[in-house]
Formats: sequence, C-alpha cells, structure tokens
Amino acid sequence: MSEVKTRARALLQEAAPASTEAIGAGLRDLGLTGYAADAFCSLARVSEATAGDLVSRTGIPDSKIYYALDELAEKGLVEVQAGKPKTYRAIPAREAEGRLARLLEEKHDRERATVKRVASLLEPLRAAARSPITDLAYIVKGLPNVTARARSMIGSARKEIVLLASDVPLYRELEPELVRVARRVKLKLAVPEIPIAKELEKAAEVRSIVCSCAILVVDGQQVLTITRSSKDSAYGITSTDETLVALGLEYWESPRCCVEG
Repeated sequence: MSEVKTRARALLQEAAPASTEAIGAGLRDLGLTGYAADAFCSLARVSEATAGDLVSRTGIPDSKIYYALDELAEKGLVEVQAGKPKTYRAIPAREAEGRLARLLEEKHDRERATVKRVASLLEPLRAAARSPITDLAYIVKGLPNVTARARSMIGSARKEIVLLASDVPLYRELEPELVRVARRVKLKLAVPEIPIAKELEKAAEVRSIVCSCAILVVDGQQVLTITRSSKDSAYGITSTDETLVALGLEYWESPRCCVEG
C-alpha cells in the first residue's frame, strides 16, 4: 500500500508543473500580472505561505512579491492572516471559479463601455473631418468595393435614401439592404421596369429610370456616383459636398432621368 501511495505522490509531482503552468496562463489571460499569477500558482500547492516563502519558491523578486500579493488580495483570490510575517493562502477552487467569473464579467462590462465611449467620441470627430477636398478625391475602385460602400451607406441611413440604378445586376446587389432599412427610412427608387421586392413595393416611391446612371444619395448629406458597373472597370466617387449632393438629388427630379410610373 505504501508503494502505491509513493507512486501516486510521484505522479502528482510530475503533473504539477504542467497544471500550474496552465493555471498561470489562464490567470494571465484573465488580466492578472505574471508575478501575481505565479504567486497564486505557488500558493495553490501549499496550505499557506509567507512572502519570503513565495520568493524562495517562485523566484519573484523581493521588490515585486508584495505588489503581486496585494493584487491577489484586491481581486479576492487570497486570504491574508495578520502577523509578523503575514501568511497567505489561496481561496478554495470553487470560490476562485466564482470570483474569476465575476472579474471576467466586470472586464467585459468595462470593455463594452469603452467601445460605446469610443464610438460616441468617434462620430463627431468623423463629422468634423469632412471637407470638400477630401470628399472630391475619395474614389472606390472595383465592383465589390463599390457595392460594399453602397450597402454601408444604405445601412447607415437615418431619414431618406434616393437611389437611381439603371443597371439591374447592381440594383439586385443593393436590394436586400434596401429591404432591411425599408421600415425606418423614406425610400425613393428609380429602376428599370423590373419586379422589385414586395417590401419595397409597399414602402418606396418608385419611378421608372430613363437615363443610364447609378446614383445613391443618403439623408441629403452624402452621395455616391457609380461609373461603369462592370466587374473589372467599375468605380465610384463618394462625397458629402453640398453641391454634389444637390446635383444627385436633381437627377431624381429631372424627367430626363426618371419618370413616375
């Protein structure tokens, strides 16, 4: 029986380095510093230890061990017993699981709040960065990029979308995104005499296009003109220049471009 115990103890000792390494890696992934993770792994293998014991066991410098232990105590992962010197012990595994889960939730909450804050700060910066010179020079090349840009503009619309599209394949690429926003924005579509989605038949003002063009105006603030909609040679020009936006809207009003059905 003693031989079995001896062998079992030896197996546990062999497995311990791999286990503590995995625990340490997990703790670092959850935001702990390397020294704090190493100190916790060492504490998990003993009933209790002093700071001096941990320095000897882990190699953590004297100048860093108390920072590591304070970090663990702050996160609720160790218990501290007063004395000279103080002694430390790791909390039980089930308690550690619950505490780490709460730390992870708090971390996610902070990250989500940061994302919202960055987005709220970015929007006015982007609005302030608009200039006619930049807008006039903004060119999108290649049909996939042009259609992706058009879909993005449609998806960002808040009030109104005006689309003139004489090219049927191009219109079909944009139609699903138009359907998605149909309930929340006003739609004005000028397309060839083709069937369109039922949602758009009900929601949109539809005209028959006369000219050969592709123009998208969103919220009366941004315009995208698409030239040569073939896959290899397609390109678009997008702008927030007021004059160009007004010209885009004039196409919708011109009987030479589209007529009411």
